[in-house]
Amino acid sequence: MLDNRKALLFIRGERPIMDEKFDILRHPNVALTADGKAKPYQHGGTENAVASVVLERAKKNESVSLDTGETNYELLFDEDIEEYFKKVEEQEHEKGTEKESEEK
Repeated sequence: MLDNRKALLFIRGERPIMDEKFDILRHPNVALTADGKAKPYQHGGTENAVASVVLERAKKNESVSLDTGETNYELLFDEDIEEYFKKVEEQEHEKGTEKESEEK
């Protein structure tokens, strides 16, 4: 049985160490933590995050901006990106066909 005041520390590539435990509530900077009644730290704030994505097509050397002004984004697989470009090409083709019909 190990005494409650002791701890075993295992570090990869080193021999195990037995040492006395440290009471973190007695640390001089505990007042800067939530345990010391300070305001909790908020992880992952996105209020200052800005992101934009530009995809380029090699065959027409056109760039398409997907910047929506929002801080959320979605990671797409190659298949999803190809599908997106096919839809854009279809829409461009339909617009071109409509213009030709109007001109006639």
